[in-house]
Amino acid sequence: MQPRKIAMAGRAARANFSAMLPLSRSRLLPLALGVACLLGARLSPAGATEARSNILAGPYDGTFDAVVSVNELAGAYPFYNSGFFGQNVIIANVEAGHVWGGHEVFDRTGLSAPASPALLLDAGRDALAAPDLGDVDFHATMVGHVLAGTGLLPNGDLSLLGAGLAPLATLWSGAIATHFDRTEENIGSFEISEESFRLPYEAFFRGTVAGRADVINSSWGFDDPAGISAENRRLDALAAENPTVTFVRSAGNGGAAAAPGVGFNGIVVGALGGADFLTPSEFTSRAPGDFFNPATGQTLVGVRANVTVAAPGETFALAYYGGKSGSLADLVGAGDPATDKYFVFNQSGTSFSSPVVAGGVGLLKNVIKSGFFGLGNEALDTRVLKSLLQAGSRPTVGWNNGQQLVAGVVRTTQALDYAVGAGRLDLNNSANLLLGGTTDVPGAGGGSIRPEGWDAGSLTGGTANDYFFDLAFDGLVQITISLNWFVPATFDAADDPQDAWFADLNLSLWRASGSVFDDLVASSESRYGNSEFLRLTVPAGSYGIRVNHTGWIYNVSATTPSAEAFGLAWTATSLPVSSVPEGDGWFLLAPGLLAFVLIRRWRGVRKRKFAN
Repeated sequence: MQPRKIAMAGRAARANFSAMLPLSRSRLLPLALGVACLLGARLSPAGATEARSNILAGPYDGTFDAVVSVNELAGAYPFYNSGFFGQNVIIANVEAGHVWGGHEVFDRTGLSAPASPALLLDAGRDALAAPDLGDVDFHATMVGHVLAGTGLLPNGDLSLLGAGLAPLATLWSGAIATHFDRTEENIGSFEISEESFRLPYEAFFRGTVAGRADVINSSWGFDDPAGISAENRRLDALAAENPTVTFVRSAGNGGAAAAPGVGFNGIVVGALGGADFLTPSEFTSRAPGDFFNPATGQTLVGVRANVTVAAPGETFALAYYGGKSGSLADLVGAGDPATDKYFVFNQSGTSFSSPVVAGGVGLLKNVIKSGFFGLGNEALDTRVLKSLLQAGSRPTVGWNNGQQLVAGVVRTTQALDYAVGAGRLDLNNSANLLLGGTTDVPGAGGGSIRPEGWDAGSLTGGTANDYFFDLAFDGLVQITISLNWFVPATFDAADDPQDAWFADLNLSLWRASGSVFDDLVASSESRYGNSEFLRLTVPAGSYGIRVNHTGWIYNVSATTPSAEAFGLAWTATSLPVSSVPEGDGWFLLAPGLLAFVLIRRWRGVRKRKFAN
């Protein structure tokens, strides 16, 4: 693999961004933060009293009067109020450079948690004769802040800037850039080699002596619309090989999703802004993606919805690294050393919406791994978690997955909105589905289900799994259903990924009489995607869900495909919504001094007035 130039997925507020150039030139233009904004909009801390708070977003004009808590918008507060902060979960961030652990947002003094980041991993600048490999970088530091910032911050306005989504998760950092382009017009672009790329990803997916990651976040991208590059194929194969390691990546900024956001086997995140962060960001990738069929060698253009879900991604206030390494090494002055602990404001991009979701997945895995709820490894599977996130999401402004009424049946061949997937992340809703109803139907063949829940099931070709709601609905009901499966690949003797097969699963909602399906109500049949999704309102009656395996979109494997594993999640909410209580009480209160101290601090923050 020749060294190639790629780009980060962040951008400055209101800054222009460029489309990425074809890889035939081994170069991509940056989707990067504007240098003027980065170097000009920062504050130096003052005071000494410690406090903890949240990631903030909203236009910063010298005051915090128009900001909101991203943690609260994402639905994370019920986790914190129950003592779940990401403990016992490892979140790895892999991108150009390393997270700078010297910033105060990563200070864990007095907490029973590993130093942050606890592990820095790269292939070694000396081993690869790559002097930039392993550099600490400004972009990685901001992303790390969103993932797992915990810092003890001084009083005053800056006391609001601290905790990421999973503030007590173990944070690992992997660096892949062999060379940074430090010209002002190309800040954010960097080169990689095969060796620099493979080492951290393979270690974090497959495990090291320090353990194996639970979540991997990547907020960088390059042009590969059909996902056929060696890098994208390897990441997709690693994600399928290790289903309990959830791979989260940014969709990219502009046009169709950027690789690795075009991969099948993980979570791809779009960005939101506007009122209550319910409007797709102007810059977030929203064009349908391409599909390459390895059996025919043909590429179909614009036939896939790549984005899984969306999250806030505009005007963040984040930790700033201004040292003379990484992207900014040639642009920072002598009065801007790394030891000055600054913050940078008004930062936007899918670079930051992705770690919001990755941190949220870390919280869900913290709940699952706690042992309090009797959940097995099935709940840690990416296919299940992806379905839980989608079924628990909130519709965004203009949300459209192509559903149309055809001959009395609601049908979609698109499944997801091109910009936001299923909608805006709502961790509280997803946790309700995880814990509040059916928690994995016994066996692998369907059965009776409660109005909300999930299942880790499997199907062979030509068969179907049927699920019947255990009670009839008395009035109007909004039903949301999400189905996800992998597109597997194998590794050959040289550890290179080889395409295997792509199963064609469909999702449908039926009227039912007892255990018999009567009339088809709705169907999601996206030919070239591995997610199916329905969101619709139905009248009173008895209903059921069907997942059927219609065959294979392609099969280039030397063996007959085994049963296809999938994750399914659903919720049925009686309308009007105002009559349904929203409570946060789906967690047992986790005891302990740590939880008590942190909960008190978070509750203190919640009393502050945040503008919408």
